[in-house]
Amino acid sequence: MKGPFNMPGMRSKIPIEENNNKVEPTFSNGEKAGMALSLVLFLFGLSDGDLPLCFFTASFLVYEFHVVLKLARGNQDWFMSNLLKGMSIAMFIGSIMMVLL
Repeated sequence: MKGPFNMPGMRSKIPIEENNNKVEPTFSNGEKAGMALSLVLFLFGLSDGDLPLCFFTASFLVYEFHVVLKLARGNQDWFMSNLLKGMSIAMFIGSIMMVLL
C-alpha cells in the first residue's frame, strides 16, 4: 500500500532531501583556533625575542597557508603547495634543533 508521496504507508515522515550543494569550509573550527593561537604565540615570540618559538609557530602558519594556496590556484599550482609543505617541515625541525642546541 502506497501513501500520498509514493512511499510505503508505514513511514510517518517525509524523507529529508539531501542538500548536495553544501560547501565544505576551508578550515575546521579546530584549525581556526589553532591558527589564532599560533598567531598570538608568534607575536609573543617576536616581542620576547624567542626565535625558536617564532620558527615553531611560523611553521604551522606556513603549513596551513598551503591549503589556501591550493584553493586559490586549484590543481594548477601544486608545486608551490608542496614547496610550502616542505618549508614548514624544515622550519619545524629547525625550531626543534634551535631549542636543543
